[in-house]
Amino acid sequence: MRALKIVVISSLDGGVGKTTISSALGVEKGMALLVDMDWEKADLSQLFRAPRKPGWLAPFLKGTAPYLHRVNPMLYVMPGYEAYEIYQREGEDAVSGFSEALLEWVEFFPKFVAKLRIPVDVVILDTPAALRTEILAKLQHMGAYNIFVADRRLISRISDIKSEQYRRYLTYSSLAVVNMLEKDELKMAKKIAPVTIRRVKIREYYGEAIANDLLRERENKKSIDQIITRIKTA
Repeated sequence: MRALKIVVISSLDGGVGKTTISSALGVEKGMALLVDMDWEKADLSQLFRAPRKPGWLAPFLKGTAPYLHRVNPMLYVMPGYEAYEIYQREGEDAVSGFSEALLEWVEFFPKFVAKLRIPVDVVILDTPAALRTEILAKLQHMGAYNIFVADRRLISRISDIKSEQYRRYLTYSSLAVVNMLEKDELKMAKKIAPVTIRRVKIREYYGEAIANDLLRERENKKSIDQIITRIKTA
């Protein structure tokens, strides 16, 4: 087994396609564990049709091991339903505890994967929008590879306050990706971000189908492969 890489998918804004990027990376690369740590939505769990079983919060809530949903022999999903349900009840009061649990998992993942002996060499964390920058700084210090996902707002005329927010988040990123671009926006976006992804029509809303719709577009597949290469060589 190769050394385990931890990849964090982050953003400043919601709705930029973090879960789509997470799905595409997992499906295209393989040997991946996708972890649904977006406690505001838990979309990744639902898209890959993971059953409602204990997920990544299970060790902290009941002291039990989390369930792993096997999508195929090379792709697994750790659900996040419990975190979503707690967030719906408690809101921002729960975020501090979630963030600390996230950091503990990043340290523990190598032992967890080794113990289960699953064919995984990358763990991809789908996180909520606007994860606090102090958490991103700690993740950076721990060696996590942070992919910052944005949409056309990154390349549009935005306020000075918004520009400063983007700058702060990009400080803690390993790679910036601009997603959901129209054809006429690609040229401008490529001047700002190393990786650009064109908007595609999603025909079926489940994980592998969404990933395949994105990857069917030739330039998008090149972009996802570029991200995978950067992760491997990081």
